[in-house]
Amino acid sequence: MENKKSKYIFIVFSVLCIMMIVLSSVKDGLMNPIRNTIGYMLVPVQTGVNKIGSSLYDNLKERRSLNEVKEENRKLQEKIDVLTEDNNRLNQNQEELGRLRKLYELDQNYLQYDKIAARVIAKDSEKWFQVFRIDKGTKDGIRVDQNVMANGGLIGIVTDVGLNYATVRSIIDDESRVSAMGMQSNDNCIVAGDLTLYQSGRLKITNISKNAAIHDGDRIVTSNISSKFMPGILIGYAVDITEDNKHLMKNGYLIPAAKFDDLSEVLVVKQIKADSFKDENDGKDIPEQDTENVVPESTSAEQPTETQWTGMEGLSPLTSAASEEGAQKETSAVATP
Repeated sequence: MENKKSKYIFIVFSVLCIMMIVLSSVKDGLMNPIRNTIGYMLVPVQTGVNKIGSSLYDNLKERRSLNEVKEENRKLQEKIDVLTEDNNRLNQNQEELGRLRKLYELDQNYLQYDKIAARVIAKDSEKWFQVFRIDKGTKDGIRVDQNVMANGGLIGIVTDVGLNYATVRSIIDDESRVSAMGMQSNDNCIVAGDLTLYQSGRLKITNISKNAAIHDGDRIVTSNISSKFMPGILIGYAVDITEDNKHLMKNGYLIPAAKFDDLSEVLVVKQIKADSFKDENDGKDIPEQDTENVVPESTSAEQPTETQWTGMEGLSPLTSAASEEGAQKETSAVATP
């Protein structure tokens, strides 16, 4: 049934098309009004259709151009990201190279000490590197009391060691005390850590003798008499050296040579000061306070050796003299009837 309806519709439209063709071919004046009427009706429709088509075409063209621009922009952004990453990596490598050069220069300034380089891997405070950890430990030869340097000067000292890490307490920590001296005068002093004071970029210098020739601008280095720090390592520069209120001592401030707000790599001095106090005979450590007066053990119970008195050669101890005098008195008393 539907096929028959389609045939009828097709026949009707075919007849209409033929009639229109015939009418359009007729040139008589009678057909002009009909053609004008049809043209009057179709021209606006055709114009509207053309406008709609042009608008759709322009929109499609613009959308296609926009998609092309977006794709091109995406590719350019990817290139920019790659170039930015390469540039950041280059800057990081350049900064690391600069730090390593400074570390190498520092290493060359202290060739008298064997050193090992290490990287800082953690710190205990958010602002300053007052206590921090490095990536070297006992397996690398790190020991407690080894000195640590960076940024042109002394940083601190190793306080704890693990297999593959070590803890360093810096000289700005409140508990830090460094026996120091003026490089120009060799006069002794103490550099005391002070986190509050370091906010202004300074540390304290105390225990300076009244007659000491330490002046503003003098280089302050670790002292020869320090029990923990190897001698001659730069700590900083003296400023505002003045006498105390009682005019008995001098005090002042120190501007550290190193900076403690950014540490990446450090040098650890392999020697420790305790190595200087080892017994040459058996290599055992001798307590520092006993190095001046060492009393050797008795060779046997029956024949005790005489006590050695370092720095008092040729003099008998007071107790021995008293014992001899008492023995002489007892002998005299026995001999007397």
